[in-house]
Amino acid sequence: MPFIEAPTTFYLGRRYDPARHRLADEVVYYDSRDLTTHAMVVGMTGSGKTGLCISLLEEAILDNIPAIVIDPKGDITNLLLTFPELQPEDFRPWVNVDDARRAGLDVPSFAADTASRWREGLANWGIVPDRLKWLKLAAQYSIYTPGSDTGLPISIMASLRAPRDGWAGNEEANRERINGTVTALLALIGLNVEPVKDREHVLLANIFEMSWRQGIDLTLEEIIRQVQQPPFDKLGAISIDDFMPEKDRYKLAISLNNIIASPSFQSWIQGESLDIQNLLYQPNGRPRVSIFYIAHLSEPERQFIVTLILENLLGWMRTLSGTTSLRALLYIDEMFGYFPPYPRNPPTKDPILRLLKQARAFGLGLILATQNPGDLDYKGLTNAGTWFIGRLQSQNDQKRVMAGLESLATADNGLNLDAAGRLIADIEPRVFLMHNVHDTGGPVLVHTRWAMSYLRGPLTRQQVAVLMAGQRQTLAQKLAAQVAYHHQGGYTQPLVPPSVPGASPQAGPPPTLPGQTPIVPMPNFGAQAAPPVNFPPQSAPPANLAPAASQVGVPRVNGFSSGQPSLPSSVKQYFVPYRMSGTQALSAWQQRTGFAAQSATGAVLAYRPVLMAQAAVRFQDRKTGTYTAQHYHYRIPDVDKTGLIHWEEYLAEPVDVRELTSEPLANAIYGEPPPGLTDSKRLTALQRELTDVLYNTARLIIPHNPTLKLYGDAQAESGAFFTQSAQAAREQRDAEIDKVTAQFEKAMDRLEERRDKKERELSAEQKELADRKREETFTKGEAFLSILRGRTTYTLSRTSRARRYTRQTEEDLQESVQVIRDLDQEMDDLEQRFEAELKAVNDKWARAANDLQEHVITPFKKDIHVELFGVGWLPHWYADINGQPVLLPAF
Repeated sequence: MPFIEAPTTFYLGRRYDPARHRLADEVVYYDSRDLTTHAMVVGMTGSGKTGLCISLLEEAILDNIPAIVIDPKGDITNLLLTFPELQPEDFRPWVNVDDARRAGLDVPSFAADTASRWREGLANWGIVPDRLKWLKLAAQYSIYTPGSDTGLPISIMASLRAPRDGWAGNEEANRERINGTVTALLALIGLNVEPVKDREHVLLANIFEMSWRQGIDLTLEEIIRQVQQPPFDKLGAISIDDFMPEKDRYKLAISLNNIIASPSFQSWIQGESLDIQNLLYQPNGRPRVSIFYIAHLSEPERQFIVTLILENLLGWMRTLSGTTSLRALLYIDEMFGYFPPYPRNPPTKDPILRLLKQARAFGLGLILATQNPGDLDYKGLTNAGTWFIGRLQSQNDQKRVMAGLESLATADNGLNLDAAGRLIADIEPRVFLMHNVHDTGGPVLVHTRWAMSYLRGPLTRQQVAVLMAGQRQTLAQKLAAQVAYHHQGGYTQPLVPPSVPGASPQAGPPPTLPGQTPIVPMPNFGAQAAPPVNFPPQSAPPANLAPAASQVGVPRVNGFSSGQPSLPSSVKQYFVPYRMSGTQALSAWQQRTGFAAQSATGAVLAYRPVLMAQAAVRFQDRKTGTYTAQHYHYRIPDVDKTGLIHWEEYLAEPVDVRELTSEPLANAIYGEPPPGLTDSKRLTALQRELTDVLYNTARLIIPHNPTLKLYGDAQAESGAFFTQSAQAAREQRDAEIDKVTAQFEKAMDRLEERRDKKERELSAEQKELADRKREETFTKGEAFLSILRGRTTYTLSRTSRARRYTRQTEEDLQESVQVIRDLDQEMDDLEQRFEAELKAVNDKWARAANDLQEHVITPFKKDIHVELFGVGWLPHWYADINGQPVLLPAF
């Protein structure tokens, strides 16, 4: 039976007739917006639960809805096994060898049989190969393997960072996040604690809150240090030592340290950040499906990572605006252990409950599945608006599910518990009782359609590695680039400078700052099918390059002197603080060049002069509501007394003017300024030139969607604005589809009413025809007798009249049949027009979402303020490396 391809409409399957044990000729659709009130799927092994859930995800993906999937067993990784060509060679690498052996076939024959079966199954359900192509291209599919480098690694460090939207005004949400994170962290070391009651939880929660209030990110190393030496003297009215003695804190610190001491812990901190926006959307704003494969983890590790995902999801959700459309999905394939009934309270339970209660307003839908209905808190699941109930293993399971349904039964939702109980008791595989609170027609039995993905069962970790080889290679290169950036001094936290008489000491770096340990290449993530990553060659551990005690005996560098050069008094000078010690600068040099420092001796601070200029440019625009400033920073090393400067070639990262000083550090050498930096007139002219250059070239680009009348954020990435546009277009599309659907429903209701009326007339005409024929037969017999009796005229006229009535009834009957046929054709034509109209609406708003343009804001000259202009002294370390003099950047 054909189905209608329509946005917001999920094609689930067909209605099932339990009396005749066969499919009914009626397609079952599901409105995607109903998932904002969440769905619960219950069914034993073999019930078809995985097929139903994968079909739901497939339909969501086709509607451009991103998803995060928590996959404890590995079944949902089958989403990546979509083969539009449906050829045997597509299936061959993925078929189960044991299944082939049980079928008495070799692998090639079994793959051919599977391909044929999938081709026929999809065709029987009206699914064409093009639909498989759309599914494959609609999203990027990624498999994350926390704690393992088999798939894509995930880093948990982002979960320890202070909230980016600040503490003030978000206290309740931040404390909920702290409670969940601390509970999960303690569960990882085997402590099943409760917030408020257990002192370990109270201590860690206070450590988190104190740091996050100040906007300070935490690391596990820092948490361990603060457990031993808390940053507060009292908790409540009790001293910290009375609240938790030092020996108990030490024991807790040791337990936490065992986590990071484990060699496998590196797999938890090296990888993609647990950033929900990036897990749901590609850089270009297109959807992603991020599957967290956790079959290899222990139960405490599962609780830990799932809790972090849920808490990060809650944090991301609160940054969104409200919507009635489905924005994204969270799917948990097996709820066992995550949402148990009272009194059990694992760390995952509270965030799931908060999501069930709050996510609807933000368009985030949850699909929760289980084959263990006895291990669910049904009171919490009253927030689930749709229930899919499949075949259950025992009567106890059926009773538990019926108890859950009782809480959903109301007078107006059509849920007959007795009838539902009878259906559940006799349900067949791939058949589900679907109860949707948004559907006033009551529960229906639905036989699920054929899944477009190849359902081969859980993938092995080796198969996951093959699927993720390309993405893992890309991620490895991205992470290696980030490490290289950090080792080159891309971070901005100040380090301890050499001592200066009269200067106050500055804070040193935290223990985890890059550059303080020997540089080693980023590891490959265990790819089996990917080519090797071309990391820089491994370098030897850097020498301990300490600052020289004095300049005596240090070889001189050409162009440098021990005295600070004299410049005109009108020329301003800025000394940049150094951000890398000699050892760190040497490490960065080795990472950057690939050379190993076999020997490195005495480091001297060396200042090199550049023209340093920085201007703040204000951009304001009423139309877009923009009022912001951008900073432009330039460092030009060789400035002559004449000549043209190409400013755009010297653009650099802006600096905080408060960090610059007018005095150098002690024991430094200085480069010779070029002629242009000693000419005050030349510098004055260049400062005027800078203002003119910025007036003519400085532009603020605001992403703009004229169709949707949307303006984005100048600082946001282009993909984020596309996501914003796509969501706005989806909401307007859904509203227009509702209007179109209402119009066509009225037209269809009128046609169905006319058809029903004509069918009643046809039934009456058929009865009348049967009566006429009986009368005609009786009249013929009577006529024969009448002729014998001499009553010919009357009898013949009566016989003629009976024949005329019969012919008239037959003609009326034929006319009614034709009218019904015409009405059927009208209904078919109306359905085709409806489908075409839905496609037109979808295409219209898809074009609207892609109407991305740029709105350019230019500054006035009065909005250009030059903050810095003069000679900037950039710090370097001069050292002798492998017998050669080298200048190492230290900024």
